[in-house]
Amino acid sequence: MKIYISILIFLLSINNTFSDEIKEEQIKVAYVYNFLKNISWKNDENIKSYKLMIVSQNQTLNNMFKMLASRKQLNDKNIEVIIYNNTKVDNIQAIFIDKSSEVEYEKLYYEYEKNNTLLISDNYANKKQVMINLLQNDSKITFEINKANILNRDLTVSPDIILLGGTEIDVAQLYKSSQVQLKEQKETITSLNKNIEDKNKELKEQLKAIDQQKTIISDQIKNIKVQNEQLTLQKKELSQIYTSIEEQKEKLFIAQNEAIKKEKDIKNLINLQLEQEKTFEDAKNNLDLLMKKIDEQNSSILVKEEIITNQKNIIFVFFILLIIILALGLNVLRQNRLLKNLSETDTLSGLYNRRYTLKRLEEEVSRFKRYKTPFSIILLDIDFFKKINDTYGHDKGDFVIKQISEIFKQHTRKTDICARWGGEEFLILASNSDIQSATKLAEILRKVVENSDFGINQKVTISLGVATLSENSDQDVVLKLADELLYKAKSSGRNKVIAA
Repeated sequence: MKIYISILIFLLSINNTFSDEIKEEQIKVAYVYNFLKNISWKNDENIKSYKLMIVSQNQTLNNMFKMLASRKQLNDKNIEVIIYNNTKVDNIQAIFIDKSSEVEYEKLYYEYEKNNTLLISDNYANKKQVMINLLQNDSKITFEINKANILNRDLTVSPDIILLGGTEIDVAQLYKSSQVQLKEQKETITSLNKNIEDKNKELKEQLKAIDQQKTIISDQIKNIKVQNEQLTLQKKELSQIYTSIEEQKEKLFIAQNEAIKKEKDIKNLINLQLEQEKTFEDAKNNLDLLMKKIDEQNSSILVKEEIITNQKNIIFVFFILLIIILALGLNVLRQNRLLKNLSETDTLSGLYNRRYTLKRLEEEVSRFKRYKTPFSIILLDIDFFKKINDTYGHDKGDFVIKQISEIFKQHTRKTDICARWGGEEFLILASNSDIQSATKLAEILRKVVENSDFGINQKVTISLGVATLSENSDQDVVLKLADELLYKAKSSGRNKVIAA
């Protein structure tokens, strides 16, 4: 009777706080409180406060349990409510697992198996694992109790707990039902084992057949391998025969051409002989005529000899004058060529100078805009050149410039324009070259310079910027871009190629 009065008072107190009707959460809280009042724990007198863990996703229910702890006591001791957060807490007297979190029940059941802990579940289906389990049928909440599990946890349950309106689970019936299920499972397993044995026999036969097939296939592979080796030898022999035939054909072709040529030569000789014979006859006739004329002209020769002598003298004078004119002309051409070289090339390096290179750059830009022929430039600079001059003198610096210029001449195409742009700076016009080809050329030049010996105790390297002409750019834009890329190469460590 006292239990029913306590439940009624508690429900009325909760009811006054939240609403005018008794909610499902309020009934659950009341049941849990009364379950705790009817359970005794081992060493109960040593418990300072009763710890109740709540496992629920229902925030209203959690708040109600906290309110219960603030208003009620158990055996004149405080109730401490702990909201579950997936971590184990020691010295827990009771755990309530709401139906919203029933997936955690089995885990907690075994986690606290060796603890003196009461588990209260909510509509949990596995009767073998429940201790006190709330039930809800047609909006009515009751409970069932499995005393065997409670006693296994060293908990003492009051007989009055059944008066709260619960029922006791028939453990013997559960065990009997489990035995029936176990027997059915064993029969099923026996049947499955028999099927497995049958399948194993079939599998062994199939494996045996597969092994036989493997042996056959292995023999076939060996035969194929032998045949392949024979085919390889035959192919090699046929290749040699084919090569010999081709050589014979080539020799026959050459001999045939030589025979045709000789035949033509013989025909030409015969024709030439006929022509010479005819010429000889004509010459003989002409000689007779000439002899007659010579006799006639002998008389006038003495007169003409004086005239001829005068003409020879005049011709000799003209010949001397012609030689003088030719010598003067050749000298003028040589001087013009020398002046042209001086106007186009740099004296120290032997490369083209800046003025000539700018002219060629304008021509390449015009050609690109007209024919869309790819065109790139490489602007490069000798790293730490001032240090070379300061350390080894300007003569050695000039020697380094000459050596690098020779490297550029040797490793660029005849169509490329290599120029000394100024000081230790050089420019290469790579005609008919896209950005990939020009970058590859720049990398080759960089490596060759790096690996060359310049006769000083200092590594000589170069930094290079590579740019290509595009539809919307002109010579000033591409020169500026190459200069920016060169500056980027030098500022990021030198001895490198940067292209865009």
